[in-house]
Amino acid sequence: MIERFFTFAKIPALACLGTALLLSGCGGGGAVTAEETKLVMGTVAHLTVRADEITSQAALRDGMAVLTQTEHDADGAALAAVETAAGTGAWTEISPALYETLRLAQEVARRSNGAFDVTAGALTELWERARTEKMPPTAEEIVAARARVGYESLELRTSEEGGHTRYEARLLRTGMKIDRGALIKGLALDGIHQSWQTAGIANALADLGTSSILGMGMNAEGAPWQIGIRNPRGEGRSDLIAVLPLDHEVLSSSGDDERFFLYEGRRYHHIIDPRTGYPAETGLASVTVVLPMETDDPVWRGHMGLLSDMLSTAVFVLGEEEGRRLLADFSGARLISVDTNGDIMGE
Repeated sequence: MIERFFTFAKIPALACLGTALLLSGCGGGGAVTAEETKLVMGTVAHLTVRADEITSQAALRDGMAVLTQTEHDADGAALAAVETAAGTGAWTEISPALYETLRLAQEVARRSNGAFDVTAGALTELWERARTEKMPPTAEEIVAARARVGYESLELRTSEEGGHTRYEARLLRTGMKIDRGALIKGLALDGIHQSWQTAGIANALADLGTSSILGMGMNAEGAPWQIGIRNPRGEGRSDLIAVLPLDHEVLSSSGDDERFFLYEGRRYHHIIDPRTGYPAETGLASVTVVLPMETDDPVWRGHMGLLSDMLSTAVFVLGEEEGRRLLADFSGARLISVDTNGDIMGE
C-alpha cells in the first residue's frame, strides 16, 4: 500500500509547520464554511473548506480520507522490504511515486550537505526512545545509530524490461531505516491539495497539528489566510511573534519547543543533525519556510508540500546563514527564523 501513499507526492501541495495559527473562513455568495477536526498521523488535523454545502462537505471527506490513507500506508510493504534487504546488496522494486519521493529527498540531502537525510530513521528512533525515557542515549548508542545513517548509502535505479520501466531502491548498510516522519505530512498535504484542486475548491485551509498547513485562496474577509507564528520561548500558544499571510503558498516550521525533554538542565529536542547524531545546535529555536504553491521548476512542480517540509528541517539544522543560502535556490521562498532568546533573526 505504500505505493498509494507516495502517489500523493505527485501533486502540488502546501505544508505549514507553523507554531501557531489564526483561521478565518472564506467569502463568496451562497458559500458555507465547513470544518472538521480529527486525530490522525499522531496529530490533530483541522480542515476548513468554503464552498456550497454539498461541495464543502465532500471536500472535507476527501481530505480526511487522504490523511487516513496516508497514515495507513506510511508503514507499507515497499519501504519495509527495502529496509529488510538493507546491507544485503539486493535491489527492491518500488513504485514510480515512491522512487520519485526518495529521489527528491536525495536531492535535498545533497543540496544541504546531509543536514536533511531521509535515511536518519535509526537516529530518529533512538532519540524518540530517549524522549520517552527522559534520558539522552549514550555516546556509544549514537555512534552505532550514526553508522546506519547516510544518504549516500541509499541508491536508486531504473531499468527497461520489455517496454516497462522498473524502479528499484536499496540501502547499502545493514539496519538502515527511512525516516518516514520526514516525509509524511508534506506528502499528505500534497494529496489534499490534489483532491481539492480536482474538486474545484478555491478557498480552503488544512492544518496538521500546528506543524503543517495548506492555504488555498482567501478567508471570509476576502484576504489571504493569516497564519500566526508562535514565539517558541513565549508563555503560551497565544504568544505570537509574527503573523504571515498565506496566499496560494505552503508553510512549514520546525522548532525545538514541541517535542523535547530536559536532562540535567539541558534541553534535548527532536530535530537531530544526522551528521553528528545529536540535536541540532545552531542558535535557532524555530524556523518557518514559506513557498509558493506553484513553481516553474519541473523538478519540484507538484511537490511543494514535500519540499517545504524537508527544507524547514534542513534550515534548522544548517543554521540561519547557511539556511538562507540553501533557500536562495528556490524562487519565492520566505524564511522566518527565531533564535533561542525568542527574537526574530530575519525575514
